[in-house]
Amino acid sequence: MDRKPKKWTRRDWLLRGCYAATGGVFAYGSLFERLHLRVERVACPLSKRHAHLDGLRIGFLADFHYDDFGNETMMRRAVRTVNEEAVDLVILGGDYVITDPDHLEPLAEILQDLRSRLGVFGIFGNHEYHYDSRLALKILGDTGVRFLVNAVEEFENFSLVGQDSAWEGTPNLAVNLRRAEKDKPIVLGWHEPDTFDFYKDPAVVLQLSGHSHGGQVCAPFYGPLLLPHLAKKYPTGLYRDGERHLYVSRGLGTLNIPVRLLCPPEVTIVKFSAA
Repeated sequence: MDRKPKKWTRRDWLLRGCYAATGGVFAYGSLFERLHLRVERVACPLSKRHAHLDGLRIGFLADFHYDDFGNETMMRRAVRTVNEEAVDLVILGGDYVITDPDHLEPLAEILQDLRSRLGVFGIFGNHEYHYDSRLALKILGDTGVRFLVNAVEEFENFSLVGQDSAWEGTPNLAVNLRRAEKDKPIVLGWHEPDTFDFYKDPAVVLQLSGHSHGGQVCAPFYGPLLLPHLAKKYPTGLYRDGERHLYVSRGLGTLNIPVRLLCPPEVTIVKFSAA
């Protein structure tokens, strides 16, 4: 006995429409936005006592996660973008791979092309403690990246302080701030952005952080849907507290799923500007 074809109800059409829309959004986030690199140009104002940093430019790259859907073409584009900007300093914000150190060497081959007047410096993210972090020090260090993990690098007009991960490592900010030369402004690299509330020292004119991915997937009119520990208060962008500033990058890579939505990957170019 022949069966009559099922007549679709309004509910059937709605369900299929939702499935199609979800698939379309996933495809857009995976095939387009995840790879659509954006350059964020950030003007960081200075107080009068730090006006001598006027014009200093920093390139910031974070959250590479190169073993989890890493894209060589986009990473090379990020390096090329930083070089074209002719920045004074490059800072790498951690999370080079998630768990697989075998991907450090191909990432290092890309990052070795980074150029800046004062050098390329790296800090640790929390994922450096999910594998043997000494490999990051060795493999990336051989390309010229100088790691600052609870360490200070002095320049003529400012100090650069690199903190260990607040989530997985053993940071010691008070000691590091005392190590910095007195009366110099400080640029601080600290992977997790909510650490901005851990101190109040006005000598820190700028903290650079990643970790949040900007939420990676954001909802219209709502914002980030899921943020990690120590990235819930400051998810993305520039924040200010008196003379102190925090900039949080959306990063380059993705975590768990190869999708970004309303949250494209970024190269950050910070320029200090005297008020």
